[in-house]
Amino acid sequence: MTNTTEQHGCIFLLFVASCIGVVRYRRFPLPFKILTCTIAVVFLTELVNYYFGVKYHFNRPLLQVLCIEEYILYSSVYYYLFKNKTTKKFIILSIIIMTVFFIVNAIYLQPFLHKFPTNANTAAQALFTAFSLLLFREMLDYPLKIDIVKQSIFWFNTAMLFYATTIFFMLSLSNYLSEHPEDKIVSDIWWLIDYLFHIFICIALLTHSKQNNAADTQ
Repeated sequence: MTNTTEQHGCIFLLFVASCIGVVRYRRFPLPFKILTCTIAVVFLTELVNYYFGVKYHFNRPLLQVLCIEEYILYSSVYYYLFKNKTTKKFIILSIIIMTVFFIVNAIYLQPFLHKFPTNANTAAQALFTAFSLLLFREMLDYPLKIDIVKQSIFWFNTAMLFYATTIFFMLSLSNYLSEHPEDKIVSDIWWLIDYLFHIFICIALLTHSKQNNAADTQ
């Protein structure tokens, strides 16, 4: 995952999503304001990650930081999207438990100076998969009277489900990829997943309207 051309594309998509979020920020309910902040934070982290990767050829500690910050921030978006109080409590508990696990993993299991945080990432994607499926179920319980493809919550949740499920397979290859950076097929698939995820996030930010607020606010 060190190909600078692909990383440029990822950073560009994050920049576009950040711009969309900032321009439309005032019309967003709280979950999508948090999503905008999340994208902006990830964008800045990726810039620093790119700098260290190019200048020092060493960015694994930043990948550990990116992993935990994405879990906390995207989980916070889910917290405010859900109506079910039990699910909301579980999300808070998961943030606490996962933060501890990320720290333990970074120190003892997959040291942040030497390894990609596969363990922590796998656990995070499993939880995101569960959150997305639960949210789709809740969307069926509280349907909006607008076309589903015009619902911002649909595009956000689709992005999360797509990324969380496909990344399971890619994470199993992450250590292989770090040792065989010349393998372009695996690397290209990884970047394609990343691109599609951020494109879906852009669509989610663009499709939000006042009609969506019934689903996005409590």
